[in-house]
Amino acid sequence: MDESKSMVVFHQDMVDQAAENLPPQEHLDSLGEFFKVLTDPTRLKILYALGTGELCVFDLSVSIGASVSSVSHHLANLKRVRLVKGRRDGRIIYYSLDDDHVNSIIKYAREHLGEE
Repeated sequence: MDESKSMVVFHQDMVDQAAENLPPQEHLDSLGEFFKVLTDPTRLKILYALGTGELCVFDLSVSIGASVSSVSHHLANLKRVRLVKGRRDGRIIYYSLDDDHVNSIIKYAREHLGEE
């Protein structure tokens, strides 16, 4: 039996509107993955560092005080959800924020939390 059918609904029009507003499950899964990536402090440090301009993995590791291996691992996760991108110049890959939205996401989160 569908559990939602046995529940009391006080405002059916509002319930219907809320249900219609829900995106497809695959969009919710992608959004959940996006926010999960942002929960790691090292990844946030990387995003802050890249907010000043592009850096290679070696310079990023020094900037945030983490190993090259750790930074590379975190960059892969950030690239997967399109928060950062890489640009190859010879043997070196320079990383940058994917677009201006990334800075905006961090800015709005900080404002929401009252840090600015």
